[in-house]
Order: sequence, then structure tokens, then C-alpha cells
Amino acid sequence: MKALILAAGFGTRLGKLTEYKPKALVEVGGTAILDHNIRKLLNAGISEILINTHYLSDQVEDFLEGQPYRELVKTVFEPSLLGTAGSVKASWDFFDGSDFLVMHGDNYFEAELKPLLEAHLNRTTGTVLTMATFNTTSPELCGTVLTDNDGIVVDFFEKTMEKRSFRANAAIYVVSAESKMTFLRLSPLENDVSVDVIPRLLGKIQEHFLPGDFIDIGSPAGLAAAEISHLRISRGM
Repeated sequence: MKALILAAGFGTRLGKLTEYKPKALVEVGGTAILDHNIRKLLNAGISEILINTHYLSDQVEDFLEGQPYRELVKTVFEPSLLGTAGSVKASWDFFDGSDFLVMHGDNYFEAELKPLLEAHLNRTTGTVLTMATFNTTSPELCGTVLTDNDGIVVDFFEKTMEKRSFRANAAIYVVSAESKMTFLRLSPLENDVSVDVIPRLLGKIQEHFLPGDFIDIGSPAGLAAAEISHLRISRGM
């Protein structure tokens, strides 16, 4: 299976830290978040990875050139940001008609991804996408879901102050080839997976819970929390 890492954003919430460095190369525990995520994918058995780039893309290219997995990773430069759904849509041919994994590149997480891939292979008949989730205490900062007794996503709330659910979308998806037309039929203005794709697929999304810490490193507070989490994990605590 192949994967797409979405890593083209500016990282403006990190302030001066990303003034001269792309968010994908911000470090947690002395290692770029991009490296953490690539190794998670390879450990899960992903065969080839595509990374979309935009802001300070030359630094991402230079970083990849020095890595032992370089031949397994390709990049695609976006002259203008396409949005999460737009990037998936533009990259569809890369996946050769097979199921694939898509993930945001700015999250630090403890769980391994192989169980997610296995869950997708064994998903409920009729579902076309498997969504990784985690528990949150701040539903106003992320998308949250409601599921039925079979773990099928039946409702979705994007960053709402109404605390209807504390099970959050991890923005890691395994996408089936059957969902192709959902993406290809999106208009140019419909370019966000959470806003424009998930509502169309309610009842056809299988949830898979990721145990352990899951932290968005896109803010100073999140980055600090990720450092604490990494230190705890590295010490086996």
C-alpha cells in the first residue's frame, strides 16, 4: 500500500519557529516530525510515500536526500496550496487504483499504524474509508465523531464549542479505491477532507481508535506537549 503525507502548510501558528523552517522539519525529541511519520508508515509496511510540498520545499528535499529511505519517498510541489482533499484528488494516479493511506504531517503520536491498515482490510462491508481517531479533552480544537455500535461514523462535528463527542478525527485515513468519484466530483472550491468529504461519506466510514498520546504539533503548546510525550515514551514510562 502507498501513502500520502500532507506537508505543504506554512505552520504560521508556530511563529518564529517556522519563519525559516517548514513545519514538516520542526523537531520532536531531536527528530523532524516528518521523519517520525515516515518511519511510522514504513514500519507499518507502506511500500511508497508521496509528500506534497510548498513552503520552503527545498529544505524538505535536502532533508530527504540524506535519509536511508530516500528511494521510497517521492515529493510533489504544489505552486498553490490545493487543500487536503485537493491534494488527494491531484495525486490519485499515484495510487494506481489501489487503497491508500493519507495523513497530515504535523501530528506526533504514540500508536503504530499497522493495526489501522489491518482494520481497513477487515472493515465492515459497505464502508469505503477507515478513519483513525483518538480521545480529546478539547473538541473545540478538532473534528469529532459519533459512531454506531459497529464503529461506523454516523455524525461529524468540526471544531465546535458544543461538546457532543470527545472522540476526535486523527486526520489519518485509509481510503478505498471505491471512494474515487467522491473526490473527483469535488468542485475547485471543495478542497478540505473534513469539510467536503467526510459529510458525504457518513455511514460509510469505519472508525479505528489509536491508543496512546496523539498531539498536533502545529502550536507552541502542542509542540511542548509532544516533547513531554516523546521523553516519557523514550524512557519507557
